[in-house]
Amino acid sequence: MMKNPVTISLRILLPLTVLAFTYLIVILALNSFNDYKPEDAAIKRSHSAEAHDTVFQGTYSMLSWNIGYGGLNKNADFFYDGGSMVFPGKQEYKHSIDQIFKQLHSFDSISFILLQEIDTASARSYYTNQYQNISSRLNNHHGVFVKNYDVSFVPVPLFKPLSRVTSGFSLFSIYRAAEIRMTVFPGKFPWPRQLFMPDRCFMTCSYVTGSGKYLHIIHTHNSAFDNGTLREQQINLLNQHMELLYARGDYVIAGGDWNINPPGYKNTPFLSGDTAFEVSFSGQYKPGGKDWTIAFDPQYPTNRDVSTQYVPGHTPATIIDFFVCSPNIDVVRVETLHDGFLHSDHQPVYLRFKLNNQFKTNGL
Repeated sequence: MMKNPVTISLRILLPLTVLAFTYLIVILALNSFNDYKPEDAAIKRSHSAEAHDTVFQGTYSMLSWNIGYGGLNKNADFFYDGGSMVFPGKQEYKHSIDQIFKQLHSFDSISFILLQEIDTASARSYYTNQYQNISSRLNNHHGVFVKNYDVSFVPVPLFKPLSRVTSGFSLFSIYRAAEIRMTVFPGKFPWPRQLFMPDRCFMTCSYVTGSGKYLHIIHTHNSAFDNGTLREQQINLLNQHMELLYARGDYVIAGGDWNINPPGYKNTPFLSGDTAFEVSFSGQYKPGGKDWTIAFDPQYPTNRDVSTQYVPGHTPATIIDFFVCSPNIDVVRVETLHDGFLHSDHQPVYLRFKLNNQFKTNGL
């Protein structure tokens, strides 16, 4: 007797449907149970002059670089941006991250180093503790790590999931800070997507200066892959925070990966020959008012499109890594260290600055 084709199909599809539903429930339950929820916190607070350094009038250097966890070199076409790669082969990853470590070691004389996308226990970077590796190479610096991405299991793509991700960002400084604080940004992606996305925050490292004022270095890594709503909330909070610190008469520099173009960005081809693209953002970004300085190098891009491998002159690129400086900071030089996106989808941005005496006191 011939079996009914509908019956056969149901016998096949029903177990598969139950299996898929069970898989989904387990993933949601696992990530809900282990959901990382950062809170505003003082990471370090020093009440003794012996426990922190004094920053005097002079010229200082700063560098910001999103190292892309060593997995987004010039050959990468990342699946989340429309490419196909989830993470690189182990040997390719090892080569990229070793080259990044070597380059960071050459930055050992830079006063302040801001790094984003540092993995500490992620499948995509073969569970390398990159923060420990970087700390051992920047042995003239005092480092602090803030976790902003901790997901037990990212289930996409379906047949080669991103899996475990533990990552964050760091500030390395030649000087010991008097205080370090983490501040959580408002807003989240809708549930359940929020279970699989980074929990964005920023850190403020405060250094005592010779005048008794503070130099506040704010390190941020703002949201990507949203419609601009989250970034607008984040920018508003950063602006309020920067203005408050400056109103006390302190020095303020904010830097990192903003995931927006800086004011003054022109969507024209770069000196490197790379074509340009704009990062869509609906908010109005005017940090600190007209006397504040937006420091970026317009000649070279800091970030490239990762939907395909990088081809100089053909792959679209943009600027989303920059610095915002209060009026009592003199920008001496800002330069993108163009390396053709060799080991990361971002290029390092270098800033040289001085502290001046244009203090703002009591909001006046």
